[in-house]
Amino acid sequence: MFIDLRSVPDETVIDTDVCIVGGGAAGITLAMELLGQGHRTCLLESGGLDFDDDVQALNDGDCISEQKIDLLWSRLRYFGGTTGHWGGNCAPLDPQDFEERPWIPDSGWPFGIAEMEPYYPRAYRYCELPVPNFSADYWAEQSESFRNRRLSLKGDPISEKIFLKSPPTRFGEVYRAGLVTAGNLCQVYLNANVVEIEADAEAKQALSLRTGGIDGKTHRFRARIFVLAAGLENARLLLLSDRVRPQGLGNDHDTVGRYFMAHTTLRTGLAMLSIPEGTASYYATLGWEQRFQSEVNPFIDALQPSREAQEREGILNTVVFFEESYEGERTPGFIAMRRIAKQIVYGRVPDNLAHDLGTVIGDLDQVIKALYARSFGDKSYKILQTRFFSEQAPNRDSRVMLGTDLDALGQRKLTLDWRLGDLDKRTILRTQKLLAEQFGALGIGRLRIDFQSEDEPWPRGVDSSAHFMGSTRMSRDPRRGVVDENCRVHGIENLYVAGGSVFPTSGATMLTVNIVALAVRLADHLRGKLI
Repeated sequence: MFIDLRSVPDETVIDTDVCIVGGGAAGITLAMELLGQGHRTCLLESGGLDFDDDVQALNDGDCISEQKIDLLWSRLRYFGGTTGHWGGNCAPLDPQDFEERPWIPDSGWPFGIAEMEPYYPRAYRYCELPVPNFSADYWAEQSESFRNRRLSLKGDPISEKIFLKSPPTRFGEVYRAGLVTAGNLCQVYLNANVVEIEADAEAKQALSLRTGGIDGKTHRFRARIFVLAAGLENARLLLLSDRVRPQGLGNDHDTVGRYFMAHTTLRTGLAMLSIPEGTASYYATLGWEQRFQSEVNPFIDALQPSREAQEREGILNTVVFFEESYEGERTPGFIAMRRIAKQIVYGRVPDNLAHDLGTVIGDLDQVIKALYARSFGDKSYKILQTRFFSEQAPNRDSRVMLGTDLDALGQRKLTLDWRLGDLDKRTILRTQKLLAEQFGALGIGRLRIDFQSEDEPWPRGVDSSAHFMGSTRMSRDPRRGVVDENCRVHGIENLYVAGGSVFPTSGATMLTVNIVALAVRLADHLRGKLI
């Protein structure tokens, strides 16, 4: 059953068994997994079934770091969450992502990949993947075209990592009917903005969630078990809940909000390769490059430093994609122009309009070149660029905090300080060198390198891929994490966290399918607690 919380009388108290905050991939997966178990479940979604500008504005916050992240538009506040603009690429984390690697401080999960393997098949089904086979050899057998164009990599120092393509699954649409089936004991509350976790006097037990509406109404949800599944809002909500603990709940060791990570994404260098026409399409993420393809492939074959090379070089896990585009399309000016256009489409006066217009004017020659090439399909302007997509090293000083500005609900907005370190930069540079050497060894061409030295500042254009992890990280040690190996907040008996915010390390893969697998695992654990 879907219920608009705005229609519920003010100050109503609602009782349930499990209360989940967040109607994105993690929250919807949890709710689906708990159906038919005889337990009452409430799923609280901040928005409605469709985009609403006033609700979306609740995402707004301040990014104070050198590399910027758009907090307002990188996340979506309506049922289905950020799966509403998810690209659909999927691959599991690699074995080394779970391991403590001596050259990466604070690396390691409380368990290895074997713990996750039983849950991935269910996650693949939720994400509607094709045959869930991540072997490049398998896809070479299935596709003669790929077999004839596949790069002859040796496996070391450069190997392959297959990503499969979800449709992509829009969780809010695909699983809506299943959640509202009569008799399944699940209620989805829309326009339900949680503003506080109310705990007992010792902060050992969560008692209720208090919601606040833009309309001024207040409601409470009481449950046996509470799960935060709201991305960046998980840390924010723990910090806002400071009535019992002034530093916020789960934050006795000042870990809430810390170790924020994203995927360090950088387009740099040109691949000047003698490869068959159409080869690049098998190594490219979906995007503008689709106009150069006659059909969309069901997989991507990314280039990846081998596990052995990562250890030898002392670098993070990384993958590299090719991106075909027109000259000028990847410049900050053209990206700023697209950002302005996107907000106009949503009916908003663009944020930071003066800054973005200045960026467009600063790159005006490249913007004009790109517009001309796109408009006329002039392939003489076509380029093949390398896109580095890297794990970020855990960094305690990279963090989510509460700012001083208030949102429409009277709550302190997020402030984000995203910090990249020396290891992040070295990983890009060493991977670039390995890739250039591999192209030369294969005799297929060379890589024109633009970013060359660790002494250089980060180039313009470093972005996060809107992949947000950490800030409520998992660790058996409460001094190094917010939740334990079962995603339960340290010190609080019935409060759990789901989603990318619990990841201790990020790996070099896409988030959604891994978030879903971890949510399936958490659902199995919660069923045991509800008996």
